[in-house]
Amino acid sequence: MHDWWDRLTSWIAYTISAFGVIISSLSMEDLYFISSIAVGVIALLLNVWHKRVMQRIAREKGIYLNEQV
Repeated sequence: MHDWWDRLTSWIAYTISAFGVIISSLSMEDLYFISSIAVGVIALLLNVWHKRVMQRIAREKGIYLNEQV
């Protein structure tokens, strides 16, 4: 029973360690670039989510938009 728990915790520890090694090897310009991409992707996902919620609310109120989803 403890075998799977040991594997899981060692996998988590190695993943965190590898993530730390990768982050520490990046320059500030690389970190700015990666963070700007992350912010852009998050903004895109929020935009898609907001559009779907607004379309659902409009549909509930009887307003139908001619947009391809």
